[in-house]
Amino acid sequence: MGSESKPETKGGASRVVALIGMMAAIYYVLLWLPGIPCIGIPQIKMQVGASFAPVMGLLLGPFMGAAAAFVGDVLKTLVPPQVYGLPFIFSPVVSALSAGYVVRRKWKIPFALLLGILVASMFTPVFYPLTEQWKVYILAFFDKIVALALIPVTVSLLKRRGKARFHLLLFLAMFIGIATDKALGCLVFSLPPVYKGLFGVPSAEVARGLFMVSPFIYPVEYVLEALLAYVIALPLLKIMYKVGFLREFLKLEELSELV
Repeated sequence: MGSESKPETKGGASRVVALIGMMAAIYYVLLWLPGIPCIGIPQIKMQVGASFAPVMGLLLGPFMGAAAAFVGDVLKTLVPPQVYGLPFIFSPVVSALSAGYVVRRKWKIPFALLLGILVASMFTPVFYPLTEQWKVYILAFFDKIVALALIPVTVSLLKRRGKARFHLLLFLAMFIGIATDKALGCLVFSLPPVYKGLFGVPSAEVARGLFMVSPFIYPVEYVLEALLAYVIALPLLKIMYKVGFLREFLKLEELSELV
């Protein structure tokens, strides 16, 4: 573990920049894949390429992965300018951050992050007061609440050995990252400057209706995105693990069960 703990070796900073730039470029390209329009708000599309955000957290670690996701998403939003994507620019960042921590057996930060998003959402006009709007809230966030409960469970199970178990838990880490992304997206959309000012939804009542339209379809899509992320991550992880300086620099020894 000695060499793992010294990323500031000769060329370390340049490698960091190069890896972040490379992953950001790949993410930028993937974001151009056709998106799936959200029900009731066709301006918002579920980006299939967003499945790569938690993969970056896995491969680069939470901070480098989050940086790559941010750079890639900023480029996609600004080149060419896409105003509808601007409020959601940090969603892939929290996805990479959460997945990166979970696969490294650290649960407190992703748990606190997702919990904070869930609590903050309760006080937006769409879901407040919760005593009256609890049904809307549950329909919008039940899958994210499941992801919250899975965070400590997944990290706990990661401490146990076994290739089959680790494959399952890698998928769960991808799901947690994607669910955190979607939770932040729901929070942002439930703010009046976004749903009313940007998307032209006339009232909180209409916005509530949008959250209640086919709420069980989206979790299926999230699971499929997590499965896609898992399929993408597995060969990349194996390739990077075989490159000596990457394995040490990115601290992937603890993920050796996959190789």
